[in-house]
Amino acid sequence: MKRSIPAKAYLIDIEGVLVRDKRYRSVPGAVEWLTALAAADRPFCLVSNNTTHRPADLVEDLFRAGFPVNENHLVGALGLGMKWLRERNRNKIHWLGTPHLEDYWGEEGFELVAEGPCDAVVLGVNPDLTISALDRVLGPVLDDGVDILCLHRNQFYLDDTGRRRLGPGAWAASLEGVGGTGQVVTVGKPSPAIYQEGLKRVGVAPEEVLFISDDPVADLVTAGRLGMRTAFVLSGKYSDHAVLARLEESDWPDIVCSRMSDIDIQEEESV
Repeated sequence: MKRSIPAKAYLIDIEGVLVRDKRYRSVPGAVEWLTALAAADRPFCLVSNNTTHRPADLVEDLFRAGFPVNENHLVGALGLGMKWLRERNRNKIHWLGTPHLEDYWGEEGFELVAEGPCDAVVLGVNPDLTISALDRVLGPVLDDGVDILCLHRNQFYLDDTGRRRLGPGAWAASLEGVGGTGQVVTVGKPSPAIYQEGLKRVGVAPEEVLFISDDPVADLVTAGRLGMRTAFVLSGKYSDHAVLARLEESDWPDIVCSRMSDIDIQEEESV
């Protein structure tokens, strides 16, 4: 552990930490741990890159799994992406995420187009995304210079069978490489914006926060550089700590443990 200031609040990833994957079955001990945290009246926020669920449905799935959460606990990449688009009057979008959310985008006031001119290309998780779908946005990207909004830059994720699937970070890198004149903007992790929104939600200084995630590369590096303590759990994407070899030692997490329930809340209080 590199820093010894105790945690007064927690920012917590969802998939791989609370639940193993998109089946939303809880990681052993996670429900009890979060219940104890809530009972201790410790502020916490779920900081999620989820782009496959409506926020209300995501929270409902977690609640059904036994977690003491509501929508006030959630800061998500999907909501931040919609906020970014609205602030810039980008209402006509080409959505390259899951078709299950097409109706939700419409309900939120956005017009989805299948091809042709648009105000922005938006990337989210879509396990069935095809090369032809990417081809259809080359006109807006190359000819019109529209911005590409990547809701997060995860290179892969675990689907509802536990299988690794390419994430929007992979598609963003492909589109970024074709050389359009628009921006490639990320609002979810590892962009600092979503972390700062989480800090606002819990209302404490970064050095008093512990960020818990199963992804030290895409999640915890930014958290650490913003001054938070970090915990890497081996209950999701990575079953061991070998991935840390990809990072500079200065970016290593403060804590490495098998699962979130290994973190002693009482010990954190007394550090």
